[in-house]
Amino acid sequence: MRQRFDSRAIFAAVAAVVAVLAVVVIVTGLRYFSTIHELVVQADSIMPNDEAEGAAIVRVTARMVVILVGSILLAVGAIAALLVYRNRRERRGERYVQNIYQVIGANIDTAIFIVDRADNMVEAVFENIQDILGVPAAQFFVVDDLSSNEAYAKVAAIVHSGAPEERHTWEFQCFNSVFGRNMWLRITSQPVLLDGDEKVIYSLVDVTADYDIRQKLMDSVAAAEEANRAKSHFLSSMSHDIRTPMNAILGFSTLIDRDAENPEAVREYNRKIATSGQHLLGLINDVLDMSKIESGKTTLAAAEFRLPEVVASVEAMMRPQTNAKRQTFTVEVTGITHEALVGDEGRLRQILMNVLSNAMKYTPDGGSILFRIDGSLKRRGSLQHLRIIVKDTGIGMSPDYLATIFDSFSREESSLTNKIQGTGLGMAITKNLVDLMGGTITVESALGAGSTFIIDLDFPPADESAGTGVEGAPAPVEVDADAALGGRRFLVAEDNDLNAEIIAAILGMHGATCEIAENGQAAVEKFAASRPGTFDMIFMDVQMPVMNGHEAARAIRALEREDARDIPIIAMTANAFAEDEREALAAGMNAHVAKPIDLRMLARTVAGLTYCP
Repeated sequence: MRQRFDSRAIFAAVAAVVAVLAVVVIVTGLRYFSTIHELVVQADSIMPNDEAEGAAIVRVTARMVVILVGSILLAVGAIAALLVYRNRRERRGERYVQNIYQVIGANIDTAIFIVDRADNMVEAVFENIQDILGVPAAQFFVVDDLSSNEAYAKVAAIVHSGAPEERHTWEFQCFNSVFGRNMWLRITSQPVLLDGDEKVIYSLVDVTADYDIRQKLMDSVAAAEEANRAKSHFLSSMSHDIRTPMNAILGFSTLIDRDAENPEAVREYNRKIATSGQHLLGLINDVLDMSKIESGKTTLAAAEFRLPEVVASVEAMMRPQTNAKRQTFTVEVTGITHEALVGDEGRLRQILMNVLSNAMKYTPDGGSILFRIDGSLKRRGSLQHLRIIVKDTGIGMSPDYLATIFDSFSREESSLTNKIQGTGLGMAITKNLVDLMGGTITVESALGAGSTFIIDLDFPPADESAGTGVEGAPAPVEVDADAALGGRRFLVAEDNDLNAEIIAAILGMHGATCEIAENGQAAVEKFAASRPGTFDMIFMDVQMPVMNGHEAARAIRALEREDARDIPIIAMTANAFAEDEREALAAGMNAHVAKPIDLRMLARTVAGLTYCP
C-alpha cells in the first residue's frame, strides 16, 4: 500500500509541474506574441530600414524561443525522471515480492507452484520444492514424468494430466531416489484466474511423518487389541485353572468335616489339598513373575553355585512326576570344564523346571524325555558355555503356535492340550529370563513328532582355587522342626488374623510360643517394652498398616539396647521375589521366608539363626 501511494503522489507532482510549465509557456507566448505584434505594427508605420525596430523584434522572438525550448526540455526531463523512477520502483517491488516468496518458502513445509492451465507449464515455484522432491526450482520448470525420481515423476504426471475444474487433493506413496527413502506426498490443485488467464495453484506437502505417526498409532491399537484379546483369553483360562485346585481344596475340606472320625481318609484328603494348594501357588507365582518381568523390575542375583547340585535338584523334583507317568527320563551332563559357576542359581533352576515341566505335561504316558547339558562348545573367552537340550516324544506343536510360543498368555488350543493345566506364561517367563541372562532359546517341533528346546547360556566360572566354599558345599540337610522351634519364644508381627492364627498353631505344635503384634508399630513397642531375652526371634510381615515390616526392622535395630542389634529378624511375607529378599536384608533383617509357610524351610532358617542371649 505504501508503494502504491508514493507512486500516485509522484505522478500528481509531475503532472502539476507540467501543467504549470504549460500555463507559463502559454502566458509567455501570448505576452511575447502581443509584443511582437505591436512592434510589427509600429514597423509598418516607419521606414523599412529602421534597424532599431528590427533588432527589437529579433530579441523578443529569441527570448520567446528560449523560454519555449527550456520549458519543453524541463517537461521532457521531468517525464524521463518519472519513467526511470517508475522502472526502479517496479524492479524493487519485484525483488521485494521475490524475497517474500523465498522467506515464506524457507519457513513453511508446503511447496507452491503455479501452472498455466492451457499448456501445463510451470510459471512460478517456491524454492523449497527441492526440500520435498530433491529437484531444484530452476529444473522444476521443465517437468519430466519419466524421471528416475518416482516422487518427481508422480507429481509431473498429475500436472500433465491437467487439474480438475474444482479443488482436488491427491495422496500417494513413492520412492524418492534423491533422498533414498519412501515417502508420502499430498498435492492439492486450486484453479484460479490471474489477470484474466486460467492458472492452477498447486501445493505440495511431505506427509510422511503424519503417516508414520498414524501407522504407529494403528500398530499400537492393533497390539493393544491383541493384548486385550490374549489377556481376556488368559483370564478365561486362568479362571478355569484357578477354580480347579480351589474346587479340590474346598471339596476335600467338606469331606474332612464328613469323615473327621476316619484318620486315614483325612490324611488322604489333606494330601490332596496340599497338592492342589501347591498347584494354585504355582499359578499365582507365574502371574506375579510375569508381572515383574513386564514391569522391568526383575533382576538377577550373582552368586556362586555348583552345576551338579542344580542338575541333581531339578532331577529330584522331576523324577517322581515322570515315574508317575511311566516316562523314560534321561539326564546327561557332558563336556563341563567348570562345575562351580557364578550366576543366578534360582533363575537357572526356574528355566530348567519350566522347560522340563512342559515336556513332562505334553508327553503321553510311556513317552521319553531327554535332559542334556553340553559344555563342550567354546564361546566367549573363559566363560563356561552351557547348551541345554530338552527333547521329548510328546504331542508336538503346530507351525502357527510355534510363532507365538514365547508370547505372554499363549497356549495352544486343542483337544489334547485343553486337559493340561497351565497359565500360558511358562515359556514367556523362560524366554524373558534367558534374554535377561544374555542367552538364546529356540524350539523345533511338529505335531505328533515331539519337541526339542535348545537353550544357550554363558556363566563365568567361580574361583575354585581360592577356597570360596563352593567346591564340595554340602547339600541342605533336613532339620527337625521340634528341635529348631521347641522351647523358643517368638514375636510375630502379622496384621492378618488368619495368618497369625496359623503361625501360632504351627509354633505351638512344635513346642514354641509366640506373641502377636498387629502391625509394625506394635511390634516395635512390644519389643521395646520387653526385658532383654524375652524373645528369641522376630517373625516380621512386610505389608502392614501403620508401619510396614521394613520400617519396623529399622526401628528395632535403632533402639538403645544391645539385643536390638543382635536379635534375629526373619521376613515372613508373601513378597517372594529375590528383589523382596534383598530389600528385607537391606532393612536389617537376617533372612527371608516366603508365604505360604514351608515348615521345613522355616525350621532350617530358624536353626541357622538361633539366638543365644
